[in-house]
Amino acid sequence: MTGVSFDGIHSYREWGLKLKSISIGLPEEKEVFVDVPGMNGQLDLTEAQNGGSVYGMRTLEFVFDARNCNYRSWAWLVSKVARSLHGGKKKIVLDIDDDYFYAGRCSIDTKKTDEIFAEITVTCKCDPFKMTSTSENGDWLWDPFSFIDGVIRDTAGIAIDSPSDWQKVIVYGWVKNEALEIRSTAAMKLRFNDQEYDLLAGTNIMVQFDILEGANDIYFKGSGTVTIIQRGGMI
Repeated sequence: MTGVSFDGIHSYREWGLKLKSISIGLPEEKEVFVDVPGMNGQLDLTEAQNGGSVYGMRTLEFVFDARNCNYRSWAWLVSKVARSLHGGKKKIVLDIDDDYFYAGRCSIDTKKTDEIFAEITVTCKCDPFKMTSTSENGDWLWDPFSFIDGVIRDTAGIAIDSPSDWQKVIVYGWVKNEALEIRSTAAMKLRFNDQEYDLLAGTNIMVQFDILEGANDIYFKGSGTVTIIQRGGMI
């Protein structure tokens, strides 16, 4: 039965709730317009500071049907669901889109009008981007892979054997990208957008630069093995 998981707790398997409807709200763009004397209209500074648009929170709403649920069972079920969800921030995964997860704070509401039917609504105030459930170096599978817009990412255990020249590795970015985590077996050099950085043997968090959506060319110089762990998401 199609449902929703909250921190790994599935709505149907755990609570027997049948998903009745889903509403996935889009985050509102944070627009910045400034009045300038002598200028027609307004100056649009929406993308001036962050290299792109920034967004507010988004709202997800799930309406569940609890059938064959008398009043006593309903009261017990509401307490059980509320204990797990109400007021808590959860990792939310939809069965119909399980390559990604939302992160948000949940609240529940419920109503019952007769001895048989009951309805539980879960509302989640979420971060603007849904994030990929697997990191860049995670295994990809045939079943959920999209042949329309999917990208095969394979950046685990890359052998770097280039002590004097630059060796290119392509990293594919999402709309929203977190800082790259690069695990290297040896100290070496990294170059991105004509800037060079030192990599230490071990784990390196590359907060010095941001990758962009699409293909990003990253160059390494040295000898060793690197694993690039990259997490990202989209609206």
